[in-house]
Amino acid sequence: MTVLFAQGDLLIEVIDDLQPSGAIIPAAPDGAHVVAEGEVTGHRHIILDNVTMFRDDGLARDIPHGLYVAHVRVDEPTAFLEHDEHDAIALPRGTYRVRRQRELEPRDARIVMD
Repeated sequence: MTVLFAQGDLLIEVIDDLQPSGAIIPAAPDGAHVVAEGEVTGHRHIILDNVTMFRDDGLARDIPHGLYVAHVRVDEPTAFLEHDEHDAIALPRGTYRVRRQRELEPRDARIVMD
């Protein structure tokens, strides 16, 4: 069973634990690990705790193009994903794959009749 967390337009998927690979994403100058930044508001989805963020496109082949954000590995007992407009999410020790949710327009909806 897939375990997902959601915060705004982000989906955070619990995956099997793995070592960071690909490109390591450093923390911002203020020490925050910026998972995503709002295009309109500029509000950031951030983790202030000690985590490793990395991007390895080979680990995200099943995610549609443009939706993969990164992987986050939490080595401490808990790390908190924070955002100004949403409640913080406690992420227990483990590895997570982060993607953006797709926003559907009304014209994208359709009824399928069998």
